[in-house]
Amino acid sequence: MPMHKVKVIVPITGADEDAIMKEAAAIAETDADAVEWRFDLAKKLYDFKSWNTAGDAELYGTAETIQDILRQLSERLRGKEILFTIRTGCQGGAFPDIQEVYEKLLCEAAKSGCIDLIDIEDTTADFRMSKIMEISGKYKVKTIVSYHDFEKTPDFEDILSKFESIRKTGADIIKTAYMPVTASDVARVLSATAYYKEHEGRNSSMITMSMGDLGKISRVSGAVFGSDYTFAAVGETSAPGQLPIKTARYIMDALRGHEEQNLYLIGFMASGKSTVAAKLKELTGKPVFEMDQCIVDKMGMSIADIFDKFGEERFREIETETLKGVGDMKGAIISTGGGAPMRPENRDIMARKGKVVYLSVKPETVVKRLSVNQTERPLLAGHVDIDYVKELLGKRDPVYREAADEVIETDAMSAEEIGRAIADMMTGA
Repeated sequence: MPMHKVKVIVPITGADEDAIMKEAAAIAETDADAVEWRFDLAKKLYDFKSWNTAGDAELYGTAETIQDILRQLSERLRGKEILFTIRTGCQGGAFPDIQEVYEKLLCEAAKSGCIDLIDIEDTTADFRMSKIMEISGKYKVKTIVSYHDFEKTPDFEDILSKFESIRKTGADIIKTAYMPVTASDVARVLSATAYYKEHEGRNSSMITMSMGDLGKISRVSGAVFGSDYTFAAVGETSAPGQLPIKTARYIMDALRGHEEQNLYLIGFMASGKSTVAAKLKELTGKPVFEMDQCIVDKMGMSIADIFDKFGEERFREIETETLKGVGDMKGAIISTGGGAPMRPENRDIMARKGKVVYLSVKPETVVKRLSVNQTERPLLAGHVDIDYVKELLGKRDPVYREAADEVIETDAMSAEEIGRAIADMMTGA
């Protein structure tokens, strides 16, 4: 089973709207792939004791609050997937075990159009789960069916049986979490995950973990054993054993290794990507792919001619097709075009296939470098002036930074210095 990049989910655990938004602001500055809003922990936003006391006014008022906050989160957390979760008491959460309310609030969250993932507890009645899945499918929300045991870890066959029973619900993602008592409990969860991914569940996306301090290794070894997501923390944790996101990333990168990862160089035109890629080839011996040259070779015409004949949108489609193709390489250095990271699909490809380094450059440096060959750049033809470059770079820089694993401010550095800095990073020196 080849290693893969594991997506990191971090929780929002605030009790009220102000706390929730403060946490979102902090998370927006991290490289988290996804954010889980644990609505059950937002205890100041609901007051349900039983179904008999959950009147329509209170129920729909709470639903409106959920949708409003989700809209705000989707704005503040652009580029990150949003997972909505209500964890009930029977699964270790804070929300009362009122199935009718649980179903209705999950459905209303899916209808918001602001979430990408939704958690459904596997203890949910079949007819209610089907309803939630139906609504989620209509609004293109992926479903996670989850199971938690906070007391023990069952035997190997029981773990596999739970995976299979969740898969049969039609869930997009299988999630299980068990509490270990011994180290062999942890090993059993990891082994069962790997076995299932290699056999029955080859095409299943999974989130599996062993909880508590003893199970921390399970939260960072998904690339080896098959879990596709993990949970880490920015501030408060939402479950026992969660690690700070920086710690989790560091360990996962170390376990994943460097040899199979591609290295993607991103940045504005004239940031030195091609020059640095050539220097890295010299320093590391790894193959280099120039995205623009690959496209020229594929199409049999210059980039400018492709823009003129087919337009920018078609060029971007060709760029994505080419990125997918070179992304199948292992251990390659890929120099991307300046606009490639602006497409979400391209950012996802790069995140899954390797590490991304942003070569940052100031507008003044761009203008100086482009003054001799401006007509070769379709988007800058006739526009190589500081104001235009500032405007275009101003739009791209935040996206570049969000996509990058590392940012190097290159203006005062030579290609040799940049190349050696990246080479050291690649080898962990």
